[in-house]
Amino acid sequence: MLEQIRKHMGWMMWVIIGLVTVTFLFFGIYPSSGGGERAAKVGNTVITMEEVNRAYRNLADNYKDLLKDKFNDTIAKSLKSQALQELIVNRLMIDEAERIGLRVSDQELQAAIMRMPAFSVDGKFDKRAYDRILDRINMTPAAFEASQREFLLRQKMENLIKDGVTVTDAELAAAYKQQNPKARPGDFEKNRETFRQTYLAGKRRDALTAALREIEKKIPVKIEQKSLAQL
Repeated sequence: MLEQIRKHMGWMMWVIIGLVTVTFLFFGIYPSSGGGERAAKVGNTVITMEEVNRAYRNLADNYKDLLKDKFNDTIAKSLKSQALQELIVNRLMIDEAERIGLRVSDQELQAAIMRMPAFSVDGKFDKRAYDRILDRINMTPAAFEASQREFLLRQKMENLIKDGVTVTDAELAAAYKQQNPKARPGDFEKNRETFRQTYLAGKRRDALTAALREIEKKIPVKIEQKSLAQL
C-alpha cells in the first residue's frame, strides 16, 4: 500500500527525504479530534485528512525555512505524500512494538520530556515554559505526552531492529574494495572507521526498510483513493 504513496513522490523528495523531520516530534503525530475525512486506516487506527494536513503544514514550514525560495509546488505535493507516508509508518511501527510487548514507562517519558531543550530555561526543565509552548500550539499536556510516548515507543522499535545489524571486518573490507576499486594500498586502513559508520548506517536503513515491509504484511493498511488523489 505504501507503494501507492511513493508513486506520488517526485525526484526532489528523494533528495530531501533523508533529512530529519523534527517537526513530527512535537506536532506532526498526535490524535485528531475525531471525525473528519478518512485518509487511511492502519490496523484498527484511522488516519484522518485533518492529521495529514496538520502534519503537512508543519513539514512545509520546516522545509520552507530550509529551502527558502527553492520551495515550490512540486516539493509541496511531495511533502503531502510524505506526511501521509510518515503517519502510516509511525502507526505500523507502534502497532508492531505493542504487539511484541515493548513499552515506555512513565519514568522514561518524564525523563525524555525534561531533557527537551524547548522546555529548558538555563539548562533546566521549566514547567512554565512547558505550559506556555503547549498552550501556544493549542495542545494539552495529556495529548502531548501521549504523542511523546508513541514517539519513544517507535524509537525503541527502530533501535531493536538497528541493534540487530552487525558488520564483520571481512564484510567491511570487501564492501570498501567494491565501492572503491581504485583505492591504493593503505586507504582502507586509513578510512576504516569512517567507512564502517557509513556502511553500517546504510545496512541499518536497509534493515528498517525490510522490517517495515514485513510489518506491513501483518498489519492491514488501507489508503482511501479519494484522499490519495488530494495529495
